[in-house]
Amino acid sequence: MIRREDILLYFIYLPVREPNFVTPIQIMKGLFLIKEKLNPPDFYEFQPYLYGPCSFDIYRDLRKLLEEGMVISIPSPNGWRIYGISSLGIKKCKKLSFRKDMVDNIKQIKTFVVNKSFIELLKYIYKKYPEYAVNSIIDIEAII
Repeated sequence: MIRREDILLYFIYLPVREPNFVTPIQIMKGLFLIKEKLNPPDFYEFQPYLYGPCSFDIYRDLRKLLEEGMVISIPSPNGWRIYGISSLGIKKCKKLSFRKDMVDNIKQIKTFVVNKSFIELLKYIYKKYPEYAVNSIIDIEAII
């Protein structure tokens, strides 16, 4: 049985560009798109929040992965932390048994989110899932 924490770890692990680090917004929106597209069992529940869909359980699980040494974090030039996979996390990911179609879909979603700017990603999510934009602190329509 694949747990939601395994999907979070695998999302961080999958190399789609170098360096292989992801921001908190990329993690959140990537896992949201995984839920919408793949609907894994017992996955994260999302609610409308300040930057669209949010699951606070993802932050809890990310902290747990950091504490276990599966994930590393470093400060970004923008003032927040970015996340990457550790050697211990790579070993664990190589033991996970995801179906090929699930791996392909997760990779496609990660590629999509890491190749969008913060605003482009929010615009996409808000347009496709407007019910998650209701509590946003960013008025995407006002940004050109």
